Amino acid sequence: MAKILVIDDEENIRKLAKANLTASGYKVLVAPDGEEGLRLAQLERPDLILLDLRMPGMSGWDVLMVLKANRRLRRIPVIIMTATAPEAMDQVRSMRTAGYVIKPFSADELLDTVRQVLGD
Repeated sequence: MAKILVIDDEENIRKLAKANLTASGYKVLVAPDGEEGLRLAQLERPDLILLDLRMPGMSGWDVLMVLKANRRLRRIPVIIMTATAPEAMDQVRSMRTAGYVIKPFSADELLDTVRQVLGD
């Protein structure tokens, strides 16, 4: 069973992701901000991270840079969850992310992207 960490400041997104991923057999951890997300990533070493870009305090961009600079965490695939305009997706791709979903997304879209990245 793969372990997935969801880092998003929106409670409804965390709940939606956790409910749907748990129902599909994944173990799901959630963090409401970048700082807690990085703490959980260090502690739990998830198989996949779902990361929002726009969060107060430490942004998703900042979290992504810390993850990619950390030898223990840099290989964890990251799927970006964002309402960012499609033009910004070039920057997302340049950060070596595993994929992205545009908010609002459906549960099926999220699950399909997760399964594709994890090879399920």
